[in-house]
Amino acid sequence: MVSKPAAVRNLFSRSEDAILARRALFESLLEKFEYAFVFISLFLFTDAVLIVILSGGASEGDGFDYGSVNFAPVQLFYMLNYSLTLLFLVCRYKRTIYVLLSNPLMVATSVLIASSFFWSFSPDDSLTGGVFATCNMLFAVYLAGRFTLKQQLTILSYVLFSIAVLNILFVKGLPQYGVMGPPVHTGAWRGVFTHKNGAGRLMVLACGVMFTMFNDVKNIRFKWMYLIGLLLSLYMIKKTGSGGALVNSIFIMAIVLITQVFKTKPRKLLLSLIFMTSATICISMAYVPIMTFALGLIGKDPTFTGRTDIWEYVHTMIGKRPALGYGVGGFWNGTDGPSLYIIQRARWNVPDSHQGFLDLTLQIGFIGASMVCLVMWQTLLRGVARVRLFKSWVSSWPTVYVLYLSLVNLSESSLLAPNSIFWILVCTTSFTTSFEAKYLVDFDRFGLVGKNKPRADQIMGKVKPPVNAHTNI
Repeated sequence: MVSKPAAVRNLFSRSEDAILARRALFESLLEKFEYAFVFISLFLFTDAVLIVILSGGASEGDGFDYGSVNFAPVQLFYMLNYSLTLLFLVCRYKRTIYVLLSNPLMVATSVLIASSFFWSFSPDDSLTGGVFATCNMLFAVYLAGRFTLKQQLTILSYVLFSIAVLNILFVKGLPQYGVMGPPVHTGAWRGVFTHKNGAGRLMVLACGVMFTMFNDVKNIRFKWMYLIGLLLSLYMIKKTGSGGALVNSIFIMAIVLITQVFKTKPRKLLLSLIFMTSATICISMAYVPIMTFALGLIGKDPTFTGRTDIWEYVHTMIGKRPALGYGVGGFWNGTDGPSLYIIQRARWNVPDSHQGFLDLTLQIGFIGASMVCLVMWQTLLRGVARVRLFKSWVSSWPTVYVLYLSLVNLSESSLLAPNSIFWILVCTTSFTTSFEAKYLVDFDRFGLVGKNKPRADQIMGKVKPPVNAHTNI
């Protein structure tokens, strides 16, 4: 016969087990939901599928007015993304504050971007762009605090692999969407994007991610998946006819290989750093001549389709507002904005300067551009330190992305573009590396690193969350 106190204890034990089981189920479902949420968000932030379908497969030069498109589904996605992001950040407010405090420079940069409507030539556009950029920054904070770098890159690789496959399906199965029509770039593949250049730009990013993950994973099935994704991305780049994307795909894979030099022993590292620094300086200074030569070899326009002709006019306009610029989205407004000066002299409707750092300076001036460059420099250095500490291919991704983005923006504009996957990745890599660095320093400072456990595994391994992991940390 069981005593009364024992029966009570058994009852409480069963109740506690039931509560823990329900909590474990909830945590498991929430984890799956968050992975799906991030996958869908990153997919749609690439502007894949949705925009080209809503536009009915319109092509450049066919006279289609994008102002007539009902972008309600896109706006609905943005609202859902922002709302869920804020919900997750509030539920984990302690971790959110910790991530924000780890990177005051990125926070200050975001505040400057959000405030640009005060001095903008087009306040309404800058206010909208500033709100979007702030929400993108918060989404990056959520990613940095919730997922490790490897988890982030794995999700991104799945997104880009899906896009690489969908590109082929759209071209073969839905050519009215997947192939550009007359009068400009007739027959060029664009896949799930509205323009072949957008397809080429994303597939270059896919090449870097696929190549990194191919070298990092051990499972043979995943290796085959990433190899197929890499080949599909390269094939898509070739069919877009974008010579710049073809050259950039080689650049990004070369950067992935070069960054592995930081894994070497200290004695060899100094010589490697000297060589790498010299090579980086030379490539940065000679990027345009190299691209000109490479594009000439493959039969492409070596003047970058006339984009070098407008850079002189852009410098003139920067000189009129050098400190803070014209505000986010406040310059390139066709003939209704200060871009009229450039359009009149270039004699064509210039959409942007085709140079990321020039566009960055136009929007937020030398002050803002300097802050963004410092953010990227910090990310670069922290990425190098991460490679030295963990010696993995995935650890090199922050360094790879910063170097690639810096080089590619010498001839393209993909830096400060709210709701763009490229700007979101800038914020995400910055917050991820700063969060890891602060976490590592705090562990060392307070003596929390166990002597019998490798520091890398203890600090940067997958976190085993406590019971309240989804509420307040």
